Amino acid sequence: MDGLLLVNKPKGTSSYGVVKRIKNLANLEKIGHAGTLDPCAEGLLLICIGKVTKLTVFLQELDKTYRGRMIFGVTTTSFDEEGEIIEEKDASSLTRDKVEEVFSKFKGKILQIPPMHSAIHWQGERLYNLARRGEKVNPLAREIHIYELKLLNFSPGVHPEAEFEVRCSKGAYIRSLCNDIGKASGYGAYQSSLCRVKVGPFSIRDAKNLEEVENLIGEDKLKEALYSPSEALPHFPKVLVKKGVEKIIKWGRPLYLSHLSIFPSQLEKGDRVRICSEKGDLLAVGVSLQNSSHFVKDRVGFKYLRVLA
Repeated sequence: MDGLLLVNKPKGTSSYGVVKRIKNLANLEKIGHAGTLDPCAEGLLLICIGKVTKLTVFLQELDKTYRGRMIFGVTTTSFDEEGEIIEEKDASSLTRDKVEEVFSKFKGKILQIPPMHSAIHWQGERLYNLARRGEKVNPLAREIHIYELKLLNFSPGVHPEAEFEVRCSKGAYIRSLCNDIGKASGYGAYQSSLCRVKVGPFSIRDAKNLEEVENLIGEDKLKEALYSPSEALPHFPKVLVKKGVEKIIKWGRPLYLSHLSIFPSQLEKGDRVRICSEKGDLLAVGVSLQNSSHFVKDRVGFKYLRVLA
């Protein structure tokens, strides 16, 4: 069984727990996910099965869209509702206009320090293990990109609540973003809820909840819910090869123009592509070594990044 499964992860369950549950129920050998969601968060989780586990690296690169809620005037150790409160302030003077002004400062490329309660490695150990032992370190700031940050709703009060939507690059911690926004406001803040609603072209609207997935497995219909390996990378242009070329790809031999049946007219050198059979089956992911407008037949056309054939 090979494919991509969209799962709506419930709050209170780890991403690993979802993978383990599906693996055991469906008796799968190769399965993993393409981007961790914190246990306290819910939403879209991409589950890679079979050959699609080879595509995880490409799926992890996709931008993510989240909807969440943050509370101003309260700071916690973990930057979310599960941590201990370390400071409280009266933030009743905070206004919607002020919050939108602060939001505007966090758009574009920014540096972000990961939270201590995270799975990032630090000298061979996960940060959350160090945090549980009470050890403090100073993880390096990382550059992330906030493409969009919108304030959806604002409720004033001693501890104002702000509902927001953010689209960001991989590696962004929304808990840290809420904490940093809180600092910039002068009152502190923490993330009180979070839901991932999109990963690249994939939407939570098309995801199955765990109960639905378990029912599909029980009815031996899980395969019907999977995106095919080719459909797992719809954002990569598709190149079709001629019949019989599959073995050339399997052996890792070069692809030339004579091997191709169809390739995109707007292909640029450096573009990543899906290399598929005439039937549409994904054989490999590659990078174009030429521009389609000046494709030289005697030069190698593509470099393989992942071979599935």
